[in-house]
Amino acid sequence: MIKRVTGWHVLAVILVFFGVIITVNVIFIIQATRTFRGEDEPRSYVQGLDYNSTLAARAEQAALGWTATTEVEDGQVVIRVLDADGHPIDGLDMSGTLRHPADTSRDQELAFEPRAEGRYVAALPEGIRGRWHLRAWREGEPPFTLQSELWLQ
Repeated sequence: MIKRVTGWHVLAVILVFFGVIITVNVIFIIQATRTFRGEDEPRSYVQGLDYNSTLAARAEQAALGWTATTEVEDGQVVIRVLDADGHPIDGLDMSGTLRHPADTSRDQELAFEPRAEGRYVAALPEGIRGRWHLRAWREGEPPFTLQSELWLQ
């Protein structure tokens, strides 16, 4: 025996269908806002207004001709800074941040200690793995900033 499909049946199917869609969307929105707040850089609008000074600092750094390399050795990040002639630059006051590309709550501050031959070393936190963005900078003049990608195993 075949039952007839009435308007109430169609209405119920449509309401259930859209109810499931709306419920899934709400769950996804809640999970997305809990795991990533949508702001990668604090006060990004204010930084955007001051972008000309960032460009000037980059131009000043490029004029210096300094180069830097990054390595990971024995649970430490090692930065080596050389001048335009390839001589090591010692005595810089370097700070840094290890930034996770997807979760800003996992970002780590790094304290670099100067070593001989233009080397600056910072200890990595225990158990840190995966892809990270290193941003290191020099406090003082002339400005120096390094950005590098690290794969930690």
